[in-house]
Amino acid sequence: MHWINTHSASDIANKLPTSFVSNQLVTKADYIQALTEDKGQFLPDGIMPAGGPKTSLATEKLVGNVKGSVDLSKTFTNDFALQANKTEGFKTTTTPAGPTG
Repeated sequence: MHWINTHSASDIANKLPTSFVSNQLVTKADYIQALTEDKGQFLPDGIMPAGGPKTSLATEKLVGNVKGSVDLSKTFTNDFALQANKTEGFKTTTTPAGPTG
């Protein structure tokens, strides 16, 4: 996530497999444009932000993909990102989501 944050959409596209960024669904130019516009969704510290799981669940319920209850504490963890940031010496800046999202 730190690498994505410090590189352009074009740099990122150039590192991905050609078939991913240029295929029957998308051209490389379109991929780069879309990533440029939406790169902010990738938080530099890789943390699932507070409210993120609740927002995702609400969206899935809205479109009908979830009809029952969901224990959000079983759907994600920030453990890996927290440890990776610590190991790499990066500061975690995002307020992490708790067990209820």
